[in-house]
Amino acid sequence: MNYEFEEIIIRYDGLDAAQHMVELGALGQSIQGASRLLGSAASIVVTGQFVKQSNALSVRVLAGQPQAHCWELPAIIVTLTPIVAPMLPTIREAAKTAATKAVTGIVGYAVSKLGGKKAETQMAQEIAVKALEEMGHTSRTAIEAMERLASSQRPAVKLFVAPVGESCEVARIGRPEYGAISIDPAMRQIIDASEPPQILETADYEILISEFDLRNKSCKFSLRNQDNPNDRFNGEITDPLTQTPQNPYSEALNKQRWLRVKAKAQIRDGELEKLYISDVATEPLAG
Repeated sequence: MNYEFEEIIIRYDGLDAAQHMVELGALGQSIQGASRLLGSAASIVVTGQFVKQSNALSVRVLAGQPQAHCWELPAIIVTLTPIVAPMLPTIREAAKTAATKAVTGIVGYAVSKLGGKKAETQMAQEIAVKALEEMGHTSRTAIEAMERLASSQRPAVKLFVAPVGESCEVARIGRPEYGAISIDPAMRQIIDASEPPQILETADYEILISEFDLRNKSCKFSLRNQDNPNDRFNGEITDPLTQTPQNPYSEALNKQRWLRVKAKAQIRDGELEKLYISDVATEPLAG
């Protein structure tokens, strides 16, 4: 593994943080959100593509030693593939600075866009795109990847702002001159505002049912190829087959096997909230 980035400081100021402390539960959520944002942004820098699932990222995000400058935690981004071509020290340092600016700008873009800060959004985008272009990425590809991150990582931004207004006055990921945005309570309120759910078109899903209530036609299930295989989701089954003995759903539950179904997904803040299951898919399961 090789370090290709400068340390990116996650900083909390004011309230408890002014006494070099942050409420532990909120801090845990915040660090988890920061890790997701930094991992996805750094993966864009390394590959040029947005990846949401943590097991598909091309980097790891490690935590350094916390510091009591208000309250700071250095994030250390490490690539999973070694650098093959040697670089002159001056070129290597310039590339490291560009990579760090790109990551910080991408995160700042996502945060400021969700927080309704238009001027800051534009500034962060310009910094990120310029840095990505220096690393050989096209501006169009960079902007598309940044848009995907901003639209998909709202839950991560919500996690990051957990201490703001409660245990700290402001929070920030990275250096302002690299595109970092300081989040205050007013900005957090905009980020936290709930969005109406989105209902997607019917598609095939592979589910593992763990609970099935025949009376109200509800179920709980795991979804194949999720970041966390232990995550469970709610489902509502409208398929009349549920009224027949030994139907595919009860059979799948009893035998604990994966079942391919047709369903409409309800999405909120970029995350699956519920499946409305209408039928069993006829295509065979992969593998």
